[in-house]
Amino acid sequence: MPPVNTEQALRQKQIDVAVLSGILRDKAEAAGGVRLLFTDYELLGAFSAGTYVMTDRFLSRNPDTARTFVTAVGRAIEWSRTTPRDEVVARMTDIVKKRGRNEDTAPLAYWKSFGVAERAGLITGKELQLWIDWLADRGDIDKDRVTLSDLYTNDFNGNKASSAATKSGS
Repeated sequence: MPPVNTEQALRQKQIDVAVLSGILRDKAEAAGGVRLLFTDYELLGAFSAGTYVMTDRFLSRNPDTARTFVTAVGRAIEWSRTTPRDEVVARMTDIVKKRGRNEDTAPLAYWKSFGVAERAGLITGKELQLWIDWLADRGDIDKDRVTLSDLYTNDFNGNKASSAATKSGS
């Protein structure tokens, strides 16, 4: 079920339990009549639940574009962490309105963060290892045929040097 339709299905009693996260969960809780059972954070601690994916073909053909995109996303993540929440929400609201797509900006009132655990969007692998372990435990994949280091790279993130320096205290 698409996440944007999950709350409605829950309220119409088409389903008994829903997985809602982030803005969608906070919006549903604010409207009342639902009860939070647990959060991802309570189960797993701080982690990034998703990543952007680019094919090897795209990366080999467009390395500068990939580098610009990944580095800019990392900088946006850090900007959102160091800027007052109200200012971030106002900026996002302005961007949505300027797009002229008749999008609802009301959910932005519930925004807390981009939900990225690591500095500047760097990937550590622990989030992907979580899925490898889960899929292997279910029997969906052979764990020995998946190599974590083949699944991701930080090579296109221009923020990685400054992140390493920050972590080491330099």
